[in-house]
Amino acid sequence: KTKAKPPKKRYSNTNMSEEKKEVKEDLSRMKGAYGEKMIKKLKTMKVAVFGLRGSGIETAKNLLLAGPHTVMVHDDELVQAVDLGANFYLNESDVGKPRGAACEKELADINPNTYFSVHTGEITADLLKQYSTVVFTDLQSQWPMSKLIEFDKICTENGTKFIWSSIFGMHTSIFSNFGKKHEIFDKDGAPERSIVVTSVESVPAPYEKIDDFLLAHLPSYFDVKKMGYSAKKEWGVKLLEEKAGLKFDDKRKKSLTVGEILDYAEGNPATANKGKMVGKITTAGERHLLASGDHIKLEEIQMEKKDSGNVDTYKYGEKATSINATFEIKVHRTNPRTFFIGDISGLGSYVQGGIGSQKKVSVWMDYESLEQQLYAPTIEAGVQNFMKFGVSTMLHTGLVALMQFHEAKKELPAILDKADADKVVQYAKKLAEEKGMGLDEALVTKMAKFARTETNAIAAINGGFVAQEAMKQTGKYTPINQFIHFDAFELVGDGGKGDRKDRYGHYATLFGEEFVEKAHKSNYFLVGCGALGCEFLKNIAMMGLGCKGKINITDDDVIELSNLSRQFLFRRKHVGKLKSESSAGVACEMNPELKGGMNVHKIRVEPKTENVFTNKFWTDLDFVINALDNIHARVYMDGKCILHSKPLFESGTLGTQANSSVHIPHKTPSYAEGAPPGEGQGIAMCTMTNFPYESLHCIEWSRAMFGQMFEDGPAAYEDLRKAGVEKFLEKCEANEGEGLAKLQSALKWAALAKKSSLETCVQLAFDIFIEEYRNKVKDLISCYPKDTKDKNGTPFWRGRKRFPYPQEWDSSNDKYVDFIWHTACIFADVLGVSKDGYPTKAACAEIAAKIDVPEWKAKKVEVEEEGEEKKKPTFSAEDMNLFEKLKEDVSKIDVSSLPAISPGDFEKDDDSNHHIDWITSSANLRADTRKIKNEDRHKCRMIAGRIIAAIATTTASITGFVFLEVYKHLLGMEDINKFNWNTINLATNIIISEMPADPKQKYSWVKKGEREDGGKIVKTEAAIIAVPENFTCYDFIDIKGDMSLGQLAKAITSHEKLQGGLTVTGMFAGKASIYESTDISIYEKKKETALKRLAKAKSAGHKRIFKQHADTAQKFIDAIKAQETKMISETYFKNAGPLADPNQPFFMLDVSLDIDPNLPGWLRSRLPKRDDTHTIDIQTPKVRVWYK
Repeated sequence: KTKAKPPKKRYSNTNMSEEKKEVKEDLSRMKGAYGEKMIKKLKTMKVAVFGLRGSGIETAKNLLLAGPHTVMVHDDELVQAVDLGANFYLNESDVGKPRGAACEKELADINPNTYFSVHTGEITADLLKQYSTVVFTDLQSQWPMSKLIEFDKICTENGTKFIWSSIFGMHTSIFSNFGKKHEIFDKDGAPERSIVVTSVESVPAPYEKIDDFLLAHLPSYFDVKKMGYSAKKEWGVKLLEEKAGLKFDDKRKKSLTVGEILDYAEGNPATANKGKMVGKITTAGERHLLASGDHIKLEEIQMEKKDSGNVDTYKYGEKATSINATFEIKVHRTNPRTFFIGDISGLGSYVQGGIGSQKKVSVWMDYESLEQQLYAPTIEAGVQNFMKFGVSTMLHTGLVALMQFHEAKKELPAILDKADADKVVQYAKKLAEEKGMGLDEALVTKMAKFARTETNAIAAINGGFVAQEAMKQTGKYTPINQFIHFDAFELVGDGGKGDRKDRYGHYATLFGEEFVEKAHKSNYFLVGCGALGCEFLKNIAMMGLGCKGKINITDDDVIELSNLSRQFLFRRKHVGKLKSESSAGVACEMNPELKGGMNVHKIRVEPKTENVFTNKFWTDLDFVINALDNIHARVYMDGKCILHSKPLFESGTLGTQANSSVHIPHKTPSYAEGAPPGEGQGIAMCTMTNFPYESLHCIEWSRAMFGQMFEDGPAAYEDLRKAGVEKFLEKCEANEGEGLAKLQSALKWAALAKKSSLETCVQLAFDIFIEEYRNKVKDLISCYPKDTKDKNGTPFWRGRKRFPYPQEWDSSNDKYVDFIWHTACIFADVLGVSKDGYPTKAACAEIAAKIDVPEWKAKKVEVEEEGEEKKKPTFSAEDMNLFEKLKEDVSKIDVSSLPAISPGDFEKDDDSNHHIDWITSSANLRADTRKIKNEDRHKCRMIAGRIIAAIATTTASITGFVFLEVYKHLLGMEDINKFNWNTINLATNIIISEMPADPKQKYSWVKKGEREDGGKIVKTEAAIIAVPENFTCYDFIDIKGDMSLGQLAKAITSHEKLQGGLTVTGMFAGKASIYESTDISIYEKKKETALKRLAKAKSAGHKRIFKQHADTAQKFIDAIKAQETKMISETYFKNAGPLADPNQPFFMLDVSLDIDPNLPGWLRSRLPKRDDTHTIDIQTPKVRVWYK
């Protein structure tokens, strides 16, 4: 017996205070997902991981990145060569060594702030009791079913959480036992939502189900519970007709849903639920996004009768004596803006006001033992794939059968062994017969034949879920209840020979030697080497993807300390180095065979780098994997994949949630077409400027103000100083509206730069405080007093419009002084006052206390209502006069005498620069003006810094799902229905796999509408014509050869994909116009008329005028004819500029077309006339001109 080695405390820094600061920064992104409470609990968590094959190494890696107090690993089995295909911390020299010892150095190096150790020898009860969570991975020879059941019992008796996970080929399962009364303080990790109340009503309680409605209104002799679904619907309709007086035709009766029947019943006094009253809350906005059972704290609601009682929380339907309390809610079935609370019938009518905030409440769950669950399992319903309905039950039967085989034989079935597989099927048949269920023998046979194999894709999926499951000990997120199963056996046919023993052995066994060879010879592009990119490179290394072809990777970013908690290829020694080079180096250490194919770039993929990522580069690629974190880059990459017809593998994460998608040309939508929508369209300007109602609006306002105050103005000044007066004024004159603001800013900062001092900085800060937090608020109140009514006679200050409260300067108010200090410090940076260090808070407070508070002078405020069309700013004569005066003032400046200043560049990760402190201070002062809850520094950093909550577990899992789709592509699968778009949520145990949709097609239709014309409503019709019909983004009109513009126009309209009767009216390359069609007959007529008048003219003056008219018309005629004869390549390069890739043999054009409406067919039948109310919009594919 070997005792566990005492863990060694490992620190990368001898100074403890510095190390703590490092750790806090390391976890900043993870904290965005987990929150402070879970992070604190993680720091006390002690985890043991047994087994270090693919599942175990992934689990241990992800746990160490999260930084629990202790991680211990154990695996005494000897390393085999095939282990190198899934365990990324093994190399060839480790073969024959114990796995635990072989992985120790790499695992210990992941997180020097976690106690890490390797245990060798026997697993005893005393050992298990040292840990708060125990994870067993795989079904090793030393852990048969009976032993796992024993370990589970020991853990349960000790209060230790027990998790067991396994991988059998392309199947993985996880079992969780968190014991009795496990507390979950946050079931899903979603942010607590806030609402604005617009009305409160006392109404009859909604029916829970149709049975309640029928029981309340049918005679007692009806046995409602024995009625079928159709009968219940039929009687529900009869009751609505007989008691509520409603009438439905036969078609409507058939289409009515149960929910609609209940809505009708609740909305009619004769059929409403008379036994119970509840409160009905209606909220502002389109939907509240709450769920039944959620708890909402209501505040600031005024009812006819005052609150009484001191009950803090009311259950749903409970009699309430107070409206401003916390309520358990029930959501409305069909109205996403409303929900129901307790009975408020004694509080009278609603008067006004009201906000609400969601409150997470703890729930407790009980779990059964492994022994109980094996034969009477509870299987998570969150794994959904409608192509595999019911497969989880079948996988569980196969799992138990494998465990029975293992228990009897002390080993798993031999690879591809028919006799062993038949024995497992016999076990499975017996289990199925006992349950009275069928059996998919082919599936169980695959589970048995490939039980000893593993791929890194399945291991990554498993390890992400298992590590997250272990962290649920903290009480955040919902543990698995109690088994979860997932498989991808659709990838596996008969398998290979099973005789390959190197790192690629299991891949060859599962998919065949041809698959391995094709993978090795692949030429692909991995874009991004951050969190996703690191995980992808690990997958790449394990299977040698591209080792005999080309592994093209790129990333222009450098490694920061905050990356280390999720980008697992990087260590502290990599901080400050390029991600692409560092990640490629580590991947090649994992698998040295990658070195021959590795092609590392250090630049962004964007239009201006197309001289590097050339047409040939793209043509040679087999596929593309995106590992990006912004929508603009993804859309650009999507466009390149469409243009070059390359498969694209996409993924993205947000906290515990992630999704993946595969985009196959001509078979699926492109990324831009199929990508999930983002978070709305941002915050309405009127909300952010005048009517904030939640802290998010205040933080976003502060971020915008930071740009205006510290970035834009100083940047305008620096532009003047560097460019000189003449060029600066030219830039201003190019856009007078923006130019006026630049002139004002440049002059303001020119004056400030000459008198830079701490006093100047504090005065600037003081002026901003008075203007933003006092003057503008008073101006708004002056124009819209508290009792203001809108045009409909309802109170102006209601719902989302929170009445503002000005902040009067008080030098004893610490929040006010904080704002002055942080603002002055940033101005000191801009003006160069902080060269010897930032001023102290006390120094700034002392200066501010001596400044006289100016008197408020009212200004008129005009506000735009949300949803109203924003008025376009006009440049008035007054503005023009000011513009000219400021130009004159600027022209007098001697730029050589101007000192340099430093525009503030917002930096979210530097805690010493006061930027996040300023955002926090200014946002909370803004919140105080509307009595909105203040937020802490971390939340302000996350929102203002656009930081995406990111954790290693989710990233690892979703890359596994992506690589399953890569496997399918390499296998040459043609059936698109076998590919999947995946959505996962590790917090709530969700895995949803869906078939990709078809590519979006453009089709012809008539859009009907109306518009106002002279006070009348005029009906309009617009014919949207697709030529060709049903084309997709993958279709192009290809024209070969360099030719004249006139020839190109004819070549386009006569292309086989297009119909007759079309005319090219324009060709464009982005914003550049290449060709615009003009009717030459107009100018020929003008010339003819001018010449006739010239012939009749008698005076020299008239002759001169008419000759000029004729000459002008001729110039247009010549220009039109010349345009027709100009070569397309010459015109393109002149107007659009050179191609970034000079060897690209084509360029792209957008083409506008017109059509003859008199042609017979589709158009004439649907749009009989064409005028200003009957228009035509022709949509056509992009034109690709092959000029070389």
